[in-house]
Amino acid sequence: MVMSQLQLTSHTNIANILLVDDTPDNLRLLAKMLESQGYKVRKTTSGRMALQSAHREPPDLILLDINMPEMNGYEVCQQLKQSEATQQIPVIFISALDQLGDKVRAFDLGGLDYITKPFQEQEVLVRVRNQLLIQQQKRQLIRQNQQLQQEIQERQRAEAEIRQLNANLEQKVYLRTLELQQSLNFEATLKRISDKVRDSLDSHQILQSAVEELAKALEVHCCDAVLYSPDRLTSTIRYQHVQPGLPATQGQTLFTADVPELYEQLQQKFYFAFCQIQPSPIRNHSAILACPIFDDQVEQQGTLGDLWLFKPLQAEFIEPEIHLVEQVANQCAIALRQARLYEAAQAQVQELQRLNQLKDDFLYTISHELRTPIANIKQVIEMLTILTNCGRSCLADTAQQELSSDRVEQYFSILQEECDRELELVEDLLKLQHLEAGIYPIQPTTVNLRDWIPHVLEPFQMRIREQQQQLHLRLAERLPAIAIDLPSLGRIIKELINNACKYTPPGERITLTANWIDGDITSNSAPTLLISVSNTGVEIAETELSRIFDKFYRIPNHDPWKYGGTGLGLALVKKMVEQLNGRIWVESANNLTCLTVALPL
Repeated sequence: MVMSQLQLTSHTNIANILLVDDTPDNLRLLAKMLESQGYKVRKTTSGRMALQSAHREPPDLILLDINMPEMNGYEVCQQLKQSEATQQIPVIFISALDQLGDKVRAFDLGGLDYITKPFQEQEVLVRVRNQLLIQQQKRQLIRQNQQLQQEIQERQRAEAEIRQLNANLEQKVYLRTLELQQSLNFEATLKRISDKVRDSLDSHQILQSAVEELAKALEVHCCDAVLYSPDRLTSTIRYQHVQPGLPATQGQTLFTADVPELYEQLQQKFYFAFCQIQPSPIRNHSAILACPIFDDQVEQQGTLGDLWLFKPLQAEFIEPEIHLVEQVANQCAIALRQARLYEAAQAQVQELQRLNQLKDDFLYTISHELRTPIANIKQVIEMLTILTNCGRSCLADTAQQELSSDRVEQYFSILQEECDRELELVEDLLKLQHLEAGIYPIQPTTVNLRDWIPHVLEPFQMRIREQQQQLHLRLAERLPAIAIDLPSLGRIIKELINNACKYTPPGERITLTANWIDGDITSNSAPTLLISVSNTGVEIAETELSRIFDKFYRIPNHDPWKYGGTGLGLALVKKMVEQLNGRIWVESANNLTCLTVALPL
């Protein structure tokens, strides 16, 4: 609604007008003229005072003189228009300057009208009234525009509320559809996982399938299958599925004591979900769901492990997802229990097969090692019988045939060797039995190793020369005198050297090294004697390394000198080393094989 001209005129009569002129007479004259029309008038005699007054209480109109000391009217108008608080106040210049350039500059600086001195009362009143009317109309238009904008905004808000209600309804329908679709997908995932784990007796395949399917179905950053150690002090990430670009931690071992509040809840068969904002051994800054792997059949032994799922920190696990993970964990527990029963049965079958093979090997070895010497002994006895029972004629005949007593000595030597061979086999079997029973006698004797070891190697010198092998002895300068069971240590060194001689080709090198490692008080470790025997020219296959200390085991196709043997030598060495609280190991690579014995003293 537009105000009438009368209403506008009456409204302008109460306008607040600021007069700025450095001439008091002009101020009094203008003030009298304006006040007679009902205007409120304020007077200032300088530009600086005018700016302060306008900012303190903005007027409806300013009548501004141009020629003033310190700050002229142009400068005052310029500062008024530069201030947000006063830039909308209309300015009428009143000046004695009547040049066109003066007027143009006044209008350029923001003045709305220009009155030339000496002024006429009627002209001033008309121009003032005109500017006040224009200002009043402008304000009225602004108010009307504001009302219109408010109505528009209210209508827009109403339309927005309607759109929001429609969007909410559509969102609810969409979410419900997603929930139904998600439920169908979860059911399909559970069936797929159940089919895979139920049809498999391989614990590796069971957990790997479950981890991969869960990670894809729930779109998580990472999914881990964690299994506990038998003592439940540690848990190891056995199977893992991570999105490309994220760090993998499969094989990482965690100590349950590091986060007891988590593992206590899991081992009590409760799942939990939380957001991790503090660094920890699990995975930094993630939304985490942990669910124990157990079923009703494992109550006695507790949980087998856990399933851990990781999402971004801002994400969450909803109830259907948690329910799916619980069902998968239960299926995994049942499948793992069945797989472990199957694996245990298979292990028993393999152990029975191994024992049966050992029995066959033992019977074959014993029958061969006993039959051959006994046959030789029998043949030598028959020859000796012939030689001793033929009488003088036989002796004369044999003498004529150049069969001297050397032949008899040779027969006796063979008889002695075969008897020693049988006796050695029986002695090795007895020693092995005593060692396994823990009744093998230990009698420590103090000995200087640098003087003693060369004597142990003397019996092998001729054999090594005949086989064109090289023997190197490397004894540490500071080897001290030690107290140890000499028969055991001697047998260990002899068996290692004998084993090296048997398998080293001509022209290759056999090296015996003895060294001493001082104990470390901080780590509570005792001084240790290290003895190693290495030989070049031969390399043991990786599949054979774990079996060379088994009883009656002989490495196939690695006996260039065709010595044979019972397969008890290294088995005896291992038992003797363990009897001395030491350990022995073998390394073979790059055409070099080395057996090392470590004996704490």
